[in-house]
Amino acid sequence: MLKVIFMLLAPLVLLHVFYLIAVIKKNLSVIDTAWSLGFIAIALTGVILNHAHNFHELIVSILIMTWGLRLAFYLHLRNHGKPEDFRYANWRKQWGEKTNLIAYFKVYWLQYFLMLIVALPIFAVHASTSATFYFYHYLGIVIWLIGLIWEAVADNQKSVFKSNRDNLHKVFQDGLWKFSRHPNYFGESLLWWGISLVAFNPDSAWSLFGPLFITILLWKVSGVPLVEKRQENNPEYQKYASHTPVLIPSLSKILSSMKKNKPEVM
Repeated sequence: MLKVIFMLLAPLVLLHVFYLIAVIKKNLSVIDTAWSLGFIAIALTGVILNHAHNFHELIVSILIMTWGLRLAFYLHLRNHGKPEDFRYANWRKQWGEKTNLIAYFKVYWLQYFLMLIVALPIFAVHASTSATFYFYHYLGIVIWLIGLIWEAVADNQKSVFKSNRDNLHKVFQDGLWKFSRHPNYFGESLLWWGISLVAFNPDSAWSLFGPLFITILLWKVSGVPLVEKRQENNPEYQKYASHTPVLIPSLSKILSSMKKNKPEVM
């Protein structure tokens, strides 16, 4: 029980540190960086207090750290020196002088509770005593790797596109972004399903609610809908949306692209 309490406290302490940074900098966007670091805090706390008693938790912790550090570094570079993200900037206008107080509960505490739900596979694997690796555990690593690569490549492609000022008001439709409109969110969802499979054991099937929750969150609540809402009056984006799936990549487009890029046999 004490181990679980410390695992619950670790990300909470981290979020409070980032909250103070946000107040000082007057920029709530730093919460984006804290998101992935919070999962690392949970995983590492569990490993340390559990004395790394089984192979499953070590593997899950490595997967979490690899994903979390990559995403935190990417978001830090993306936000550093930039104005506050449009989501938080709009809220700041609405909340006025009460921004810090409202954000403390509506952004940071909410983020904390969402994090705990998504992190269910991490809590499950640290509670497990199983040391046996089954086929679905190996499958989980493969799924995680595909998701991580998909997300990282999508992020990089979009960053390179945006770095060109000539593309400021254009819609990126190449690379992985021609297979779905939100390949970064697809990769994020996929890698969490992979992590949950690595952490899975029959006694903790409830942990599968974690990846299901993040998938619904990204697809229907906080990820895709916010971007789509922002682009609803953009004719170019609406044309792009008319022939491109929202989240799950089009298999036919992927196969068609592979055929086009297939080298000719002399």
